[in-house]
Amino acid sequence: MVKENIYLTEMFCHLHDANISYCVLRNYEQLPHSCGTSDLDMWVASKDAEACERIFAEVAKETKSVLASYTADQHCPKLCYLNADEGIQIDLFKGCIICKRKPMFEESDIMANTVEYNGIKVLDERFGDVMAFLKEILNNGKCNEKYTKSLDDNKSVFTSEYLKSKLAKFSSDFCDLFAETIAVGNYKEGFADLTQMGRKCLGITGSSLNLSNLTKSTRLFKPTGYTIAVLGTDGSGKSFIIDHITPILNEAFHNGIRYEHMRPNYLSSLAVASGKKKDTEEAHTVCTDPHGSKPSGLIGSIVRLSYYWLDYTWGYFRKVWLDKTFKTHIWLFDRYYYDYYVDQRRARLNLPNWIIKLYGLFVPTPDLTICLGGDPGKIYARKPETSLEEVIRQTKVLQDFARKHKKAVWVDTTTSTEKSIKAAMDAIVEMMSKRFQIKA
Repeated sequence: MVKENIYLTEMFCHLHDANISYCVLRNYEQLPHSCGTSDLDMWVASKDAEACERIFAEVAKETKSVLASYTADQHCPKLCYLNADEGIQIDLFKGCIICKRKPMFEESDIMANTVEYNGIKVLDERFGDVMAFLKEILNNGKCNEKYTKSLDDNKSVFTSEYLKSKLAKFSSDFCDLFAETIAVGNYKEGFADLTQMGRKCLGITGSSLNLSNLTKSTRLFKPTGYTIAVLGTDGSGKSFIIDHITPILNEAFHNGIRYEHMRPNYLSSLAVASGKKKDTEEAHTVCTDPHGSKPSGLIGSIVRLSYYWLDYTWGYFRKVWLDKTFKTHIWLFDRYYYDYYVDQRRARLNLPNWIIKLYGLFVPTPDLTICLGGDPGKIYARKPETSLEEVIRQTKVLQDFARKHKKAVWVDTTTSTEKSIKAAMDAIVEMMSKRFQIKA
């Protein structure tokens, strides 16, 4: 049974009540109740664009959702809404459909090909197939198989006459070439000619000024993505919490969840770097005895910490910071640098705490650190890999950390599973509600 997305259902009701001129462009099979595993690609007439975004904000209040991310764009902003139970990412195309700053389809083209489906307005499927294909090849000069499959499956529809009746911005010669390419399925060899001729029809030149980089530069001050670290002793439920919050976050940040264990992993582990283990062997190693290996001495511990510190700084910048600043991605860390505050021995370190904290001054702070714990007896019973005394000690250190760090929260995972998941999601929603609260 498909899980109903309340935000979606309410949004479509509001759009109809306000008589907004809109349509869903693709992936609407499960609408209006669910997007399935997709985001929502939606077009709205320019005259209704502001009203449409106001409706998004009104529905967010009604469903206790927040605007978790907003990618500004004059023609197609991206909005991500999230609450403790669900999320949705909306790519909102306004007015003309643009390709490299040139109109590819006018508003009249969209409205002429809008049909009814399950009580909502959607773009005619075959016209949508053509639009999606052209957007890909004219923007990128290529596209993957998912854009050509529907053309192959409906060759009898995509005749030269059909294309000429639908593609007002394109020449007769282009439509003939497009129809021929579909008929013979010669996409790979036909891409170059179609791209070149199509761009010429729209007046796209290689010297066209690209303002996207200027727009993206504003994300340095307001990134579109986030980093979240989950800390906890063995048995505290880190994997359980991560497994349950990931699907909800994926709804709001469409396929945008990136997972790492402990660190960015831009650098390989010290064991792999030194040749003691192969990379494939390291990737499949499961730690069942976290204190089984003897800690390194002072020099060895400094070398070990310094190496991984490079991964938390330089590696973080290269792999995580650039990605989450310019893309709508969430980086989820199962453990993080702060784990060294709690349990040095797991990392085979044996250093004064002040050295760990000194290095930590230069480690990027996650947008949110969720510290998991609760009754040490219950935690130890779940996973008796160390000792009850060690679980008690680590739990106290984590509680102190959560209390002292303003970007950290404490979640008791020895209550009911429902309460634990909700507490974690409430903390995430609260954190995300602040960055784009003006837009919401």
